[in-house]
Amino acid sequence: MNRLFYFLASVLFLLIILLLNSIFFGTNSYGKKSQIINENNLQQEQNDELKKQNDALEFEIQNAQKSKEHVENFAREKLNLVYPDEEFITFKEEDKPEDEK
Repeated sequence: MNRLFYFLASVLFLLIILLLNSIFFGTNSYGKKSQIINENNLQQEQNDELKKQNDALEFEIQNAQKSKEHVENFAREKLNLVYPDEEFITFKEEDKPEDEK
């Protein structure tokens, strides 16, 4: 009886050690959990930034579909397109030293 008790106690102790090892150092450990939470938060921030960019693009698309002036403005400003009888003039901005401002 005494031998059986020591055997069962040692098996139970070994099982507890293995479970604790799995909890603290295994593939599903607390360290991995906190790492995954940090990665998830970073991904959530990136997703929020992409949502903002998508909203801005959606606004631009809807604006372009509703207004011909928007399309013309985009072509003039972004693509530097002009009518055949127009001249396109650009101004180069010079960098001013900080003390002149």
